[in-house]
Amino acid sequence: MSDAETILEFIREEADLEPDEVDADTSLFRDQLLDSMNLTALIAFLEETFSIRVKPMDIVFENLDTVSHQLAYIARKKAAGA
Repeated sequence: MSDAETILEFIREEADLEPDEVDADTSLFRDQLLDSMNLTALIAFLEETFSIRVKPMDIVFENLDTVSHQLAYIARKKAAGA
């Protein structure tokens, strides 16, 4: 399973969404598919799954609003830590 599929599976389960309701470019927060409680769970999931630390200042739409944004954010975090 790819990283995108792993994240999408988590989001679908967390927000009780059908597969056709969300893809890698779906706006999760602007389209109100996730709320603040889901955000907390998503951050914990990303930190545990990808061994990263999401700092409070990193919790912005540009990093977390879509799965594509999340993957780019994870890549930047890993590159900075290498």
